[in-house]
Amino acid sequence: MRKDYIITFATEFFILISGVLVYKLAAIYLGKEGFSEYALSKKTVSLIQPALLIGLGVGIPRFIAYAKSESKNINPDGYFISGLSAILFIGLFFILALNIFRDNAAFLLFGSPDYFYLIYPLSFMLLGLLLHSSCYAYFRGNLMMYKANLLQFINAALIPFIVFFISTNLVQILLLSGVLWIIISIGFLILILKSIDYKCKDFFLYLKDLLSYGIQRVPGDFCMAGLISLPAILTAHMAGIIEAGLVAFGISILTMAGAFFAPIGLVLLPKASQLLANKDFFLLRHHILRLLKITVFLTIIGVVFFEIFADAIITLYLGAGFSDAVFTARIIFVSAIAYTIYVSMRSIIDAYYVRAKNTINICYSMLLFIVFSSATIVFAEKDYLYIIVSFVLAIFFLGFLTLMEIKNIIKKIEVKMKQ
Repeated sequence: MRKDYIITFATEFFILISGVLVYKLAAIYLGKEGFSEYALSKKTVSLIQPALLIGLGVGIPRFIAYAKSESKNINPDGYFISGLSAILFIGLFFILALNIFRDNAAFLLFGSPDYFYLIYPLSFMLLGLLLHSSCYAYFRGNLMMYKANLLQFINAALIPFIVFFISTNLVQILLLSGVLWIIISIGFLILILKSIDYKCKDFFLYLKDLLSYGIQRVPGDFCMAGLISLPAILTAHMAGIIEAGLVAFGISILTMAGAFFAPIGLVLLPKASQLLANKDFFLLRHHILRLLKITVFLTIIGVVFFEIFADAIITLYLGAGFSDAVFTARIIFVSAIAYTIYVSMRSIIDAYYVRAKNTINICYSMLLFIVFSSATIVFAEKDYLYIIVSFVLAIFFLGFLTLMEIKNIIKKIEVKMKQ
């Protein structure tokens, strides 16, 4: 398991570095407006993708891991085929509708129908990410972390960086990203399909299990994506796309910090599922407490460092013309402490409960954001600073709810250890 953590941390570190360089390239080649359009496009994709996965990005690896540990009568590969079919059916239907109503979609997502030209490349990006997520879920469920991280490294680290050396046109950059994600993911999918053993007669049984687990998590996935994406989208409507891009960039720095701790959840979900199936509660408790302490300690150091040197970091990173992003990024990054707790611990909650506890916590946090941001729109129409503050408060609330749920799980585990 240690090797899985090491290689996953290494991969996510390269993705983090790539993300930093990609925004630097966007600032250099696309200009301030193009940079904002690029940042907002990425946030828009992150809003839509989780909803289209219908919770199966978590459901597929969880059920595969359980099936491999709990019973020889269940075919783990059946969960992958059923889940992949559902994801592609829903994804293709949504992409078709998105392009039919592209003017309306552009207004909803970017604040103006004038940005209709972004819908077509975003469609390819969505399809590529859905294929990527399906393959990645299969590898995670089987704890094939070398293959999972190779796929992640190519699609999430290399391709976003490489496309800037192929074209400096925004639409072409987005389109190339989507096309390359599709090609790479299909290559991995072919390798998976060649190696699996699947019986068609069990299709609907596996699909029922997955949907029962996954659908109740869709509101949580959608709300989490909304919580990450809506501040920029609301800012686009309130103040303009340039300001929205700065907000999107600030949130991207926050999610990059979360990405540093994402390997914990990526490995821990299938591993925790196996430990629960095998009733190895002592080891599970040990992992939870140790990883929680590491997460909090490292995040506090990171937040203090960023708050002190944010001006120099962002000016060096994006250039003097983006000094407006410093203040926004500083406010948003305060919430990194709460966000990394959620990122590192959410897999424990998903592995322990069939009920979508994370979804409940996320929906409460989203509700808090909606209440505060709605008040902002009514009483401070053009001041998007209050939107940012509402976002920070919502993230802190999510971190608190996650900690409370982890505390309850540890208590339940300790009771089972004594039995």
